[in-house]
Amino acid sequence: MSEILRAIIIDDELDGVKTLTLIIQKFVEEVEIIASSVNALEGINFINNYKPDIVFLDINMPVLDGFQVLENIHFKQFSLVFTTAYSEYGLRALKNGAVDYLLKPINIEELKLAIKRIKSKHQQPVHKIDLSLLMDLMNKGALKVPVPTKNSVEYIFAKDIVCIEADNHYSKITLANLNQAILSSKALKDYEPLLCKTNSFFIRIHNSFIVNVNFVFKYLKENGGYVLTQNNKKIPVSKNRKNELLKAINIFE
Repeated sequence: MSEILRAIIIDDELDGVKTLTLIIQKFVEEVEIIASSVNALEGINFINNYKPDIVFLDINMPVLDGFQVLENIHFKQFSLVFTTAYSEYGLRALKNGAVDYLLKPINIEELKLAIKRIKSKHQQPVHKIDLSLLMDLMNKGALKVPVPTKNSVEYIFAKDIVCIEADNHYSKITLANLNQAILSSKALKDYEPLLCKTNSFFIRIHNSFIVNVNFVFKYLKENGGYVLTQNNKKIPVSKNRKNELLKAINIFE
């Protein structure tokens, strides 16, 4: 009989708690929900007292958010799975570490994969969650990028950039919240050191494209390889950048 992992759910929305509980009970035999709460302060007590193997933790909550919950707990030797509706938090980069995440609405197959990763790591010594890494990634998401245009200089949050496309000596910047790309007077190569070298969310996947992996939702193998972004933009992937991209979006061939 396989080992049962004891889990706690903390989510300020009762429907979120109920939905995840039902999915786990129905589809994930290896996990037992030992406690759940819609109150972050109560959740802190549950973690410290019950010492779970897994914590499913929402990020956006009143009073204390998910990161503040982590800062206020004493017991930290568990596998952490963030549950969030906001992909812009950029947690994809953490999938290979001690932290995982699930986007709402919860996908059953994604949940099963998360548990599989946790089980494989559960056989190894448990390490405390590195909050400094989490906060560093959050700060990178808050980075503002100066974008010179014909008439002004705009300052844009890096986390809002879907992709940057070369356009001769200029570049087109596609944002998540804008239908029309911004034409920048900077070349694509000028953005690479600022974004790709300092931020694990951005990869130059082609001579003509830098992409934010948080907005990639599908990889297509056809015609040498493409990614589809959240706004249905189809972007080619260079052969020599393919492995780096697949690792970043947690796909292994």
